[in-house]
Amino acid sequence: MSDAASVPMINVQIDGVWHQFPKGTRLIEACEQAGSYVPRYCYHKKLTSPGNCRMCLIEMGMPKMGPDRKPVLGGDGHPEINWMPRPADLLRD
Repeated sequence: MSDAASVPMINVQIDGVWHQFPKGTRLIEACEQAGSYVPRYCYHKKLTSPGNCRMCLIEMGMPKMGPDRKPVLGGDGHPEINWMPRPADLLRD
């Protein structure tokens, strides 16, 4: 079994569409792979994440959890999202 096959996948919603990416994928790279351009100045895939200019702020959320600590599912079968109160820095590690 190869290392690539053992990397867990995570579900990410980008512009209302669900995608799967290997765990550890930077969100800015996931957006690019999904065809959603995020404006940025200080990002380059060959550099570490400086996170200086903060131009790449996004709206981010986590699945809404029920009393049983399982995600609450919407009518489409995907988790409902609790949005964070302010934008998040896309390059933060």
